[in-house]
Amino acid sequence: MSEGDGIIGGMAEPATPLPPARLELSLVEARTRFVQLARLAGLTRQTTVVTEDGRPLAAIVPATARAAPEPDRPAPAAAGWIRRIDKLRAEFRRQHVGLQQALEDTWRELDRARPPGTDAAVDALRAAQADLRRG
Repeated sequence: MSEGDGIIGGMAEPATPLPPARLELSLVEARTRFVQLARLAGLTRQTTVVTEDGRPLAAIVPATARAAPEPDRPAPAAAGWIRRIDKLRAEFRRQHVGLQQALEDTWRELDRARPPGTDAAVDALRAAQADLRRG
């Protein structure tokens, strides 16, 4: 045998690196062997595709194989939910500002009606409110 045959020192060398091992298991089997599959993923870079009724459902992959999320390009199904969440956040901010203003107005009126030091119960409420605002 010669070097031209692709065999060096009696052992064949692959022309390209072998891809990490890939295994397909049913959801029931993967659940039973989860710890083993997770350790194999970390040690051997094995990917296990979990199937249900023959269709891929999920995968157990090595932690280093995680793809970085693309914050600017959400999945199409998520885009509608993201818009809805942003809308709700804006509405909650608006409500929060309105409630905060109403509370400040209430405290001003209470300070006028019961100035600090004239009513122990109101002073206790003032202290509690101050603690909330600090926290």
